Amino acid sequence: MFSAGIRNPRHSVLICGAITLVAWVSLAWGVFEMHFTGQDTLSSGLKIGLAILPAILAPAMALNFWFGVRVLAAIRSGENEIARWTVSAAELAEFVASDRARNALRGENINDWSPPTQPPSPDLEIIFATDAVLAGDTYFSLVTTGLFKFTSVRIVSDGLPTIAFRTVTTYANRFGPRTSVGELRVPVSRIASTQAAKVVTHFQRVQTGDVIANPQFYQRRMRIGLIAAPICFAAAALGFALQGSEGNPDSISIATLVCAIGIVFGVGALVLALAAWLLDRAQRRKR
Repeated sequence: MFSAGIRNPRHSVLICGAITLVAWVSLAWGVFEMHFTGQDTLSSGLKIGLAILPAILAPAMALNFWFGVRVLAAIRSGENEIARWTVSAAELAEFVASDRARNALRGENINDWSPPTQPPSPDLEIIFATDAVLAGDTYFSLVTTGLFKFTSVRIVSDGLPTIAFRTVTTYANRFGPRTSVGELRVPVSRIASTQAAKVVTHFQRVQTGDVIANPQFYQRRMRIGLIAAPICFAAAALGFALQGSEGNPDSISIATLVCAIGIVFGVGALVLALAAWLLDRAQRRKR
C-alpha cells in the first residue's frame, strides 16, 4: 500500500543517484553510437529513448530526497519544534494492539503510519515540528495543501492517548487523479498530555488558516521555478542554434537533446512555479 511517510531518505538519494548515472551513461553511449555509425540505429534509439525520462526525473528525485535528509536532521536537532516525547516499550505495545484493531475496520481507518512491532530500542521518540511529525524513523509532512494533507486533528483517548489526523492523499492511476482518505495516528506518552494538547491546538489553527505552518515553503519553490525556467529555455535556444550548424539535421544529436531537455525542464520549472503560487494562496486562505 502507498505510504506518504518518508523513511531513510539517504538510501533513496543513493538509489536515485545510481539511476541518474546509468541513464546519463546510456544517453552518452547512444549519442556516441550515432556519431560513430553516422546514422540512427535501433540500438542507439533504445539507449536514448529508454534513458531520457529517468535522466530527467531521477536527479530531481535525488535532490528531493537530499532535502529530506536535511529536514529530518533539522527536526531531530529541535528546529521549529512544538513538542517531543518518548513512548515506552509497554506504551508502544499497547498502541500497536489498539492500532491493529482499528486497521481491521479497513477503509478510512487504516493508519498511514506503520508503527514498529520490534523497535531497535525499548523506547520510541515522537517529535512534532510546526509542519511535520517524526515518528521514530518515519517523517510525515502535516500541511493543508498538496498531495498529502490533513483536514482535521483530534486526541483519541480510548486506551493509550493518540493524536489522530484525518488525511487525504492524491495519487494518479491510468484513469486519472484519485484521492484516498485515511488517518495518521501517533501514540502519546501518558506523561505528555500537556504537550499533546499543545500539538492539537497548533494544528487545529493550521487547519483553519489562522497559522501558516511553513510560510516560506512554496515561496522558495516559486523562486526556484522562476530562476530555473529562463536558464533552461536559454539552453534550449542554444541547442536549437547549434542544430543549424550540423551536417545532418534529420539525425538526433547532442544539440537536439540539449534543445529537448531544455524545453522539458523549462516547462517543468514554470509548472512548478505556478503550482507553488496556487498552493501558497490556498495555504494562506482562511477556512
